[in-house]
Amino acid sequence: MTIAPVAPRAADSRTAAVVVTIQALITLVVLGLTEARRDLLVVVEPPVLLAEGSAPLVAGVLLTPEAVRGMLAVLLVTAVLQAFVVYRRGRGEVSASTASTLHWIAVSQSLGITVVIVALLNGAAAASTIVLAYALAAGGGLLGWLQDRTPRTPGSRAHLWPFAFLTVLVIVPWGVIALVQITGLVLGAPTSGGVRIATLVVLAATAAWAVAEWAIARPAGAARTAEGAARLRVLSSTALASIPSGSVLVLALLGG
Repeated sequence: MTIAPVAPRAADSRTAAVVVTIQALITLVVLGLTEARRDLLVVVEPPVLLAEGSAPLVAGVLLTPEAVRGMLAVLLVTAVLQAFVVYRRGRGEVSASTASTLHWIAVSQSLGITVVIVALLNGAAAASTIVLAYALAAGGGLLGWLQDRTPRTPGSRAHLWPFAFLTVLVIVPWGVIALVQITGLVLGAPTSGGVRIATLVVLAATAAWAVAEWAIARPAGAARTAEGAARLRVLSSTALASIPSGSVLVLALLGG
């Protein structure tokens, strides 16, 4: 079975853009308030900078502004690209090919930046490791773009080969993160409980996105129709940006 892809509905893209924009604004407000609070505490009670760059603001609360700002980029990229789809859709100039390209640009940055932030939170510090993790995760987006352009014939699964390589590229950085966690346990310096929970939440969001893309590639389930596939793609890419970003923000506010 094959289906001719279509561009997502303007309403779906508009909703996605609004959701991630609101989340980005909330993140900016929280960053502004916490940064102001930290500046105030410098006079009263200077914060003690920790090795990973976090700063205790009050008892039991940790803020990792660098991690939150990094995830903010994911939200902004997704919001801008979804808004662009809405704009082009309104002018009747967006094609399925254009929508696919914009989708995979957003996804590649979501995967790449998220993996880097999670790796840093787990203690990975070597520049070579961080660059490689980003390259592998973001590179998966290119393969997804190729998959959308692979010829499809009824009854054939040959067009799924890019998805297989995409999966491998995306999984490898998570294996590195797991290795960093295991190394920390062996050396007696494990990551905090909060970081471990946030890592699992982000991993689950990434896995859910991969399942959605697999359904779109086959097609199957909610993606059996072109309209269903387009809607599922908007939903999954929005979740891929918002759930990890929200998890990092919650971790920063509640502490590890």
